Amino acid sequence: MTRRLVIAAALAFALAPQTFAGPWLKSIAAAQKSAKEKNQLILVDMFAEWCGWCHKMEQEVFPSEVFQKATDDMVLLRLDTEDGGEGTELAQKFSVRTLPTFLVLTPDMAVAGVIRGYAPAADFVESLKNVEKQHEAFEKRVKNEASIATDYQKRLDLAREFTQRFALSDSELRLKKLVNDKGAPANIRDAAWYELAVSQVLQKKYAEALKTIAAFGKVQTKGESYERARLLAGQIYMEQGNILGAANEFRNFKATFPNSPLVRNVDMVLPDLERRLARR
Repeated sequence: MTRRLVIAAALAFALAPQTFAGPWLKSIAAAQKSAKEKNQLILVDMFAEWCGWCHKMEQEVFPSEVFQKATDDMVLLRLDTEDGGEGTELAQKFSVRTLPTFLVLTPDMAVAGVIRGYAPAADFVESLKNVEKQHEAFEKRVKNEASIATDYQKRLDLAREFTQRFALSDSELRLKKLVNDKGAPANIRDAAWYELAVSQVLQKKYAEALKTIAAFGKVQTKGESYERARLLAGQIYMEQGNILGAANEFRNFKATFPNSPLVRNVDMVLPDLERRLARR
């Protein structure tokens, strides 16, 4: 090979897009296993082949020294949101609608944080550090949970945060304690009833959620939390494919709470349900 060809080949290599570096895993089970063994967080790159910004992350950010150092103590996982398998399921579970999206998960698949969109290496790493700091602060609050035993608002806020992080069994446990705590103020208790039903719905425990809403109705029949719970019941029926049950629930809602600001939510879905029932 002539000197000119050698130089041309070297330039071509230098200018070609660089593949991303890092021991990226491709299955959730493998990532969880490694994370549990090392007690590390999982950084999940949610991507799709058509996503130009995803490829830009691969070429510019992942190979960078600052990214490599920042993720040295994390488990790296890449999932295609359109693979029809784990990637698609995880995207649906965590409502990933824009790409690239990066999930930071605990070994038990709870959400430590979310980073959306492309960012240069230094900016991305800064966002990643902020996520880790916020997660550490959350873990500290959980560790000191006993100190807020009589602060019902903080207990409710913490339970909600577990829900937001998809640590749903943890949120359900705390919300059940709140609804059964006789010392809880009525507004906190009512909010806890509604949040409990939401947590159960997110776990697809629809029958339990309906029982929770029915139990809520035995201690309260008015207020925003109860109204939201009644709407949630209608949404559960829709999720179950029970169109008649959903329509009846929404009709009863309008009759029972005609002045509720939530009636407009009912008016958005009830006409379609009634049309579907009429076609049967």
